[in-house]
Amino acid sequence: MPVFYCAKCDLGMLGQNVSSNELKKYYAGKYRKIASPKLGVATNPKELFETAVMFQEDRLKLLKQHFGKNKRLLEVGCSAGMFLWHVRNYVKEAVGIDYDGRSAKFASLKSGCKTYDTDIEKTGLRERSFDVICAFQILEHVNDPVDFVTRYKRYLKPGGVIAIEVPNLRDALVYAYDLPNHSKFFYHISHPWYFTETSLKKVMAGNGFRGDIFHTQDYNIFNHMNWIMNDKPQPTSISGLSKPKIKFRQNIEPKIKNSLGKFMADMDAAYKKKLVELKITSNIFYLGRTR
Repeated sequence: MPVFYCAKCDLGMLGQNVSSNELKKYYAGKYRKIASPKLGVATNPKELFETAVMFQEDRLKLLKQHFGKNKRLLEVGCSAGMFLWHVRNYVKEAVGIDYDGRSAKFASLKSGCKTYDTDIEKTGLRERSFDVICAFQILEHVNDPVDFVTRYKRYLKPGGVIAIEVPNLRDALVYAYDLPNHSKFFYHISHPWYFTETSLKKVMAGNGFRGDIFHTQDYNIFNHMNWIMNDKPQPTSISGLSKPKIKFRQNIEPKIKNSLGKFMADMDAAYKKKLVELKITSNIFYLGRTR
């Protein structure tokens, strides 16, 4: 499927319209196997939660200063509740919305937070009632990003904070390295939009927000080396998202084990830092307020 690029907007776009029926079939079938902790195996809310709950550190770090025991937070696209599970301890109330009814129900049971599986206008939630609204890995899925932000802005209190995380079109695996198979893996029909720092800021500024972009890298250096050497994904996402783990021989001297382990961890940290400096991380994270 062709993907077009607008140099003026610095934005990638799917080259053809996809019907709602096609999307429903894709989300119910192939997408469940691609967006899965185990590649090619359809996932479920429990597995999603147990995999992703360990990897919310960047989001929590960026947002923690905006939490408080008197604050209300809404997460749009809460999936199985991996972020809600963490944030429930830092705010007065956390609420989730996800169109996948099974995931929304699981998120509520696991986190104890109220969740909905319908449009926000049908939930009974009051406009201008949330201090923080989050949407992680959601904006690239919607038909009209500007309208999406406009709708949810109505539920944000004056001066409230909005946090939007999307995949980065400048991701090193897409932008820097020559990996034909990764391109097929990265571009697919459930993502009609591919954002950069510039295009994401344009969407938010057009809705009256003023904020900053942060570059975050979730996958480790071993994951990237696997792609560079093999041009294919790892069998599971956990190994790529975790801190590097090395298998040593059972009787190896502690000095060697500790030295090599530290070297690998330092190398991973340095690589991620370099990707942030070059702005070619896997994700971009917008954090802003209404003007």
